[in-house]
Amino acid sequence: MSPAKHIQYALIALTAVTLCFELSNLDLWIQGFFYNASSQHWLFQIDGNPWRHFFFYDAPKKLLLLFELALLVSLLFFRKAPIVQQYHRGLLIVLLALPLGPAAVSSLKGTTNVACPYALSEYGGKLPYLKLFESYPADKQPAKQQRCFPAGHASGGFALLALYYLPKSRRRRRQMLGIALTAGWAMGGYKMLLGHHFFSHTLVSMLLCWLVTNCITLLVTPTLGLTERGSLRTKASRVKLERLFEKTSQ
Repeated sequence: MSPAKHIQYALIALTAVTLCFELSNLDLWIQGFFYNASSQHWLFQIDGNPWRHFFFYDAPKKLLLLFELALLVSLLFFRKAPIVQQYHRGLLIVLLALPLGPAAVSSLKGTTNVACPYALSEYGGKLPYLKLFESYPADKQPAKQQRCFPAGHASGGFALLALYYLPKSRRRRRQMLGIALTAGWAMGGYKMLLGHHFFSHTLVSMLLCWLVTNCITLLVTPTLGLTERGSLRTKASRVKLERLFEKTSQ
């Protein structure tokens, strides 16, 4: 499937997800599994286990930064290496997606004014629960703008969805998707268990990163949008032309 098709499907999915959560209380229902109303505590506490917080929060951010620096160094100083030349376009897509995916999420966070679950009255906070397109009542205005939608931390993991365009085989691409989705949902799921995000926040972050990845791919190299079948057809056509040329030259 081409990047253009992926962009279309991502936009459709974003619209469907937005409508689904806007017209239901699905977020509240899901979040209820992570909150103990009797003790007024979330399943995870930031100060409850420093090692867990480091594993799910600090370590992934540092590893992603190191990975991005390694990609930059490889493309700048080792671009003539055979493996870098072989995967040059895919590496470039990943390099661009790692900062641009989270940047798109962060930009949207600055405009939505959506509160985190822990700040809501349903979970011991003071703010009312509002849908995405609703406004705070005059007597319930937050002291500062809320920046919880979409999920920022998870976007770092979901930016790895760009790894999909690194290999050429379908099996390897599925493996790359599995790695990226595991990283994104592990990072996003941890923040949900802390009461920092709703499920929809993480889901929209995933779709946005996938959308950005395919926009980058479409701009960087349209040829990467070929399906495996299309690639095989191109290769077969090339072989036929070579044989035809050999016959005519004899």
